[in-house]
Amino acid sequence: MLKKLLSVSLLMSLVGCGGSSDDRQTSIAPVTVESTSSLVSFYIAPWQSKTGTLTLTNDNTGNVQSIAVADINNVTLSAATLNFYRVEFVSDGTTIPCPSFAGCGRTFRDNPYDENNNRRLDYQEVMDMTLSYRADFVAAPGENKLYLSPVSSVISDENLDITLESLSATPFYHLTHSQLNDNLEAELLTNALTFGVILKRAADLEESLNTTGNSVIEQQAQLVSLPFYRTYADRYVSENLLNVNGNQLLQAVVGEVKQKLASIGDAQNIATRALEQPQLHSKELLEDVRNILGVARLQEQKYSDELTENLTEFEDILDQESQQTLIVLANVLYDVIYNFSPLNDTDAGIYTLQGLTINYQHSPYSWEITGQYDNHDVQIDLSIPQWRVSGLLGNQVSGIMNAKVTGSDTQLNVDARELVVSFDGTDDPFSAEQSETTGQLKIATNVSLENEHSSLTGDIKLTANRFVTPFEELVTVLSGFDFKGQLISENQTTPFNLQAIEATPFIDEVSANIVFAVQLMMSLNGAKDFQFAYVGRLNRLAEISNAELALRLKNRALEINLRTVGNNINAVIKGAQGRWLDVKQKGRNYSGGLYFGDTQIADVTAVRGVPGILFPDGTFESLF
Repeated sequence: MLKKLLSVSLLMSLVGCGGSSDDRQTSIAPVTVESTSSLVSFYIAPWQSKTGTLTLTNDNTGNVQSIAVADINNVTLSAATLNFYRVEFVSDGTTIPCPSFAGCGRTFRDNPYDENNNRRLDYQEVMDMTLSYRADFVAAPGENKLYLSPVSSVISDENLDITLESLSATPFYHLTHSQLNDNLEAELLTNALTFGVILKRAADLEESLNTTGNSVIEQQAQLVSLPFYRTYADRYVSENLLNVNGNQLLQAVVGEVKQKLASIGDAQNIATRALEQPQLHSKELLEDVRNILGVARLQEQKYSDELTENLTEFEDILDQESQQTLIVLANVLYDVIYNFSPLNDTDAGIYTLQGLTINYQHSPYSWEITGQYDNHDVQIDLSIPQWRVSGLLGNQVSGIMNAKVTGSDTQLNVDARELVVSFDGTDDPFSAEQSETTGQLKIATNVSLENEHSSLTGDIKLTANRFVTPFEELVTVLSGFDFKGQLISENQTTPFNLQAIEATPFIDEVSANIVFAVQLMMSLNGAKDFQFAYVGRLNRLAEISNAELALRLKNRALEINLRTVGNNINAVIKGAQGRWLDVKQKGRNYSGGLYFGDTQIADVTAVRGVPGILFPDGTFESLF
């Protein structure tokens, strides 16, 4: 249970279990702190030329370094520790190859870059386009890595604090202390965001072909376009997972990348960044940790119980049965639209399919669907007044729908004022020559999931893959969905943002390896702004022993990496501006340190069983 994690596994390990500690830990000795220095290196996504001019401005002193670089991704510069900096890179390149395996949309006739003259910008065909790369950061002691993209540019230009929105201890484009997966996550997130800006620009260019010249094409990234960048950035994730030429390293961090994309893309009313001169020996991270412990209190078990109960309800309503109702809905829509529609010139009439009865009418096209499908009761009223084919987004039909799919203990309700069904995949779903249709189905609509105790209501975008197994069975696997809404029960009304994605989408695999990224906004112990974020298996949401967590409280964000082996616990807690706390507990022994960047500024030790921080001046402060 999560109570065990927060109040025992994590909090017990941090605040101690009482009694006496090892004698070696009761003596307090001054901490020796090494002198500090800072280095800064850079990364941009692979599509723009890495040759250009790099400018690094020290906002504290006004000093400006401007140098020509052959490859910005292989440049390291020295920086003054704890100073504020602004970095800008201007690439020498003025063109970008289309980064999407699916292409970048239509282009004008006789475009010299359209190598096969199909009036489409295919994968790696060139577009006239330049991107801007800027970022603001504080030089933490040790190594700093800046991940530059057009989105980091707009966030810095607007002087915004994106950490609370993305639940990152530091801005998503700035790494200080990091592990291998942190670097990989930041690199692929940068790729996805840059991809999103490129595809948004490509969509603008395609739209301009359909107008009389009034279409506006973004020349720089814009804050209001964050949701669009996120939508296209999600395509980077799906394309690289599903294409054999994609970056398969994405599988290791796809949950974290999806969560960051969702939180950045949904960011609204972002607060202005407060520029306070950081102090090396600041105790602000210790204060942030105490605030979190004060909400998920050890002394009052009901707070841990409260959080556990909330998470358990969320886990229960999104069980396998609930996910199966989504698959049934996807299959029914896929089969009905494919078999009884203008796709194959079906006459109006009443038809049967498996256990379903379908009343199909023309002008406008409508379907009344009732019966049993895969042991689920199905009632669907569907109307599709028009059919369209989109060169950039894929083949789509759009309409309105009311639907109810009922399983053994879960009911799915759909009341869609706008339903979008996209067919993309290995075969052409609009080909009437196929006996079976396979590929990828996408549905975007408003739904509610209900069980006996609670309900989830909100907007969902789901993707289902259909394929024929080696046993010649046509199966559907729910490969991912984004679900944003509210959890409502007798105990809570909790806004949530959920992403689910198949991390290893191998073809012909019936079993799914779904990774979930969950963000919950709830009141806990009087803290109205408490947020909880988790990446991993949903059925382990309330039983975490090894986890990546992010917590937000009092306008501060903390990232927690918890690893448990037997009774030994290692917790790494990252805070603002590159500060982090490493706590190792083995039996009654506690060790670790409080760090700023790569510099240790205090020791973790214990006095009479109470773990705390020993500062260089001999001051000892407990963690609670």
